[in-house]
Amino acid sequence: MRLISHWNLRDQIKAEYAEPDRARGLDRQRLIRSAMEHIVSQTVPRSVIDDPRLDWYVDTGRVTAAPAEEIETEQMSRQGKRPAQAVAAPDREDDTRYAMLVEEFRAARRTDADSPLAPTEIDRRFQFDREIPEAKVKQMLESIAASPLAPRVAALIRKRLGRSLEPHDVWYSGFLPRTKYPEAELSRLTRAKYPTAGAYKKDIPRLLEGLGFSEEKARFFDSHIVVDPARGAGHAMPSARRGDDPHLRTRVNPDGMDYKGYNIAVHEMGHNVEQVCSLYEVDHTLLSGVPNTAFTEALAFTFQNRDLELLGLSKPDAESERLRVLNDFWATWEISGVALVDMAVWRFLYAHPDAGPQQLREATMDIARDLWNRYYQPVLGGKDSLLLAVYSHMVSAFLYLPDYPIGHLIAFQLEEKLRGARFGAEFERAASFGRVTPDLWMQHATGAPVSAAPLLRATEAALAADRGQNAANASAQ
Repeated sequence: MRLISHWNLRDQIKAEYAEPDRARGLDRQRLIRSAMEHIVSQTVPRSVIDDPRLDWYVDTGRVTAAPAEEIETEQMSRQGKRPAQAVAAPDREDDTRYAMLVEEFRAARRTDADSPLAPTEIDRRFQFDREIPEAKVKQMLESIAASPLAPRVAALIRKRLGRSLEPHDVWYSGFLPRTKYPEAELSRLTRAKYPTAGAYKKDIPRLLEGLGFSEEKARFFDSHIVVDPARGAGHAMPSARRGDDPHLRTRVNPDGMDYKGYNIAVHEMGHNVEQVCSLYEVDHTLLSGVPNTAFTEALAFTFQNRDLELLGLSKPDAESERLRVLNDFWATWEISGVALVDMAVWRFLYAHPDAGPQQLREATMDIARDLWNRYYQPVLGGKDSLLLAVYSHMVSAFLYLPDYPIGHLIAFQLEEKLRGARFGAEFERAASFGRVTPDLWMQHATGAPVSAAPLLRATEAALAADRGQNAANASAQ
């Protein structure tokens, strides 16, 4: 199994909640969690990076030659660049992760002097790109991270797992229908359906009709989507002019598209449909797009939430809707902390413009520890955990991560409007409104501005329903 950092590592932790052998699944989760901490601290042995000829014992740091029969297939081994001979050395990697971020910061600063209305990258990302003030976003994320609902949802998770919670349970996925199915079973289904990227492309019209789009619209959207295999986790590349088509990229292994690749493909397909709507169906070409990246993420989440329905494995009912709310809260709680780390790291860089990779690494770890200890350690334990700093977006995209929690909040409000048979029509109505201000777009799509309040209210109601259900069960006994 080859897992990309951080996406596949995180998703494998989520997948292990469906492992029938709970002890085995927990051991794997702890192993991945430890590897993630090493990624953040840059203490992964340099020799083992992308080299299947070596085994790394994460807990002890020992590096050994891998048994010949366990080395991945020739087709997989051709991917990546490696020395001719593997050398089992324990020396840690360089601070490459943070060197990249330092260079990105320095590149951003070259723009500062030419941007008097928004003289920092932080200003440009929040004032120009998101059109939501940084202070408002920070307050919104802190209100979620500090929510008294988090310990109550955690108590429910603890009861479902039958054990004390640990730091990796920040990615608990057991509220979702997919945890009824071992990931190996889901991957068998997806590999059989989608042996190649072309097979997924051929199925797009059926998938879109399954989501509630008309046959005509499904074929229209399909005609504007190009599907490519990805070497990374997945991506949706928009087209900037009419006549060009957006690209859907997801990972397809030599033996076919596994469930992780399928789940990502459905998410990216949501981006692509939004990209077609917001390019071809807006009132004026100057309005093409959506207010900011969080909105396209929100629209993509509404597709991704229905991935099992598209496989014919799940249909929503009152209980699954209640669990969906709890899952949405828990996912938003997790990613709010991640986004706060990203924002604080950029604040550190502007306060210390001459910082080098080592100083940035130490500062990032301090920021991640502080936020973890403040909001997450009281709920999950694991004092000084570094998990909130593992997301690869921190080094591959300028201040992208706040778009995810904002996107979760928007997606939750959208779901209230999109549920039911009119999903396709309502999605299209929202996605084709254009790049207006965020609150105006939300008023048009849902009747209310962007806010954490609807998610928090619904979570409170879901917890109350759980208490009522438990009381009814106790009375019946």
